[in-house]
Amino acid sequence: MSNQDDQLARFALAGAARTAVKAWVDGAQILSLVTALRDKGWTTYLTQPRTLDALTTFSGLPPQRVADLVTVLEAHGVVTSGETVQLTDAFAALVADDAYIGLDDVLDQAELLTRTVRAAAEDPSPLPLSEADALVTARATGGKASAVTEALYNKLFLPQIPELPELIHTDRFLDVGCGVAGATTTLAGMFPDLRGTAIELIPTVAAETQRRIDALGVDDRVDLKVMDARDFDEKDAFGAAFWAQPFFPAPTRQATLEMILRALRPGGILFVQEMEPVPDEAGRPSYTLRKLVAQGWGIPFGPTAEDLAEEAVAVGFELVRIAQTDFGRMVLVRRPL
Repeated sequence: MSNQDDQLARFALAGAARTAVKAWVDGAQILSLVTALRDKGWTTYLTQPRTLDALTTFSGLPPQRVADLVTVLEAHGVVTSGETVQLTDAFAALVADDAYIGLDDVLDQAELLTRTVRAAAEDPSPLPLSEADALVTARATGGKASAVTEALYNKLFLPQIPELPELIHTDRFLDVGCGVAGATTTLAGMFPDLRGTAIELIPTVAAETQRRIDALGVDDRVDLKVMDARDFDEKDAFGAAFWAQPFFPAPTRQATLEMILRALRPGGILFVQEMEPVPDEAGRPSYTLRKLVAQGWGIPFGPTAEDLAEEAVAVGFELVRIAQTDFGRMVLVRRPL
């Protein structure tokens, strides 16, 4: 290869890298823009059709700037425009009060993760995670009880693990590391006979959880404990338990599983979800970023369903089965009879 050919090849390689960076820049810009407009109230205002003049008055921006912003939002699938401007059906569903996880939660998590991955390159210490950050994470991963969530559970989840509703009808339910208790509050709304205990370590998260429990009117059936799960001391008391395993650091996992084993009655079942299956090539870039953050927070990342089953069996559980659900694979283990 001649020197000129070598230079042209290097130019082409640099061009490919510039194209990749441009795609990152485009994503960062629209994320920043939608976040700013959310903060200015646009995403709430545009749940109803608005004329450009009305939107201009609402925003306080020059008419041409508003028109340009609408063009950008339309090009990215956020709004539709014609005689009026309003959110697309997809974004209207994301903004709605009954969204499983709403736009505010998604954008707040994006800000947290962007800040966190930058810290990973700048500071050798464990990545920071304040109580406020933990609440953002809990809201963005736990979901909330609503008619939408109940429909998801009825159609896509509970038929695939029928053991759970059967046990709820007859036994108490334990939610370990509940976060905002999206699962427990949803199940409480669906099953009037549910009697549950939810355990959350972080007071700021627990305060939001209690607010949701009270708002749904299930505080007489869901008891929230703000404590280290390892210290929970009820024995032989529950027929079913769920463990939010992705949020438990390695040094706490064995003792937490041992607590759950004691808390379940003989034959009681623990449900554990595989959260990060190994991705295909298309999903690998996002997967690597999530792994960077999780491991920086000191949380084991990506145990498979088989790993989770082995972890539970090691402390005395028996494997019932690994169920394939529309929410991913679920490990069912039980306390021996």
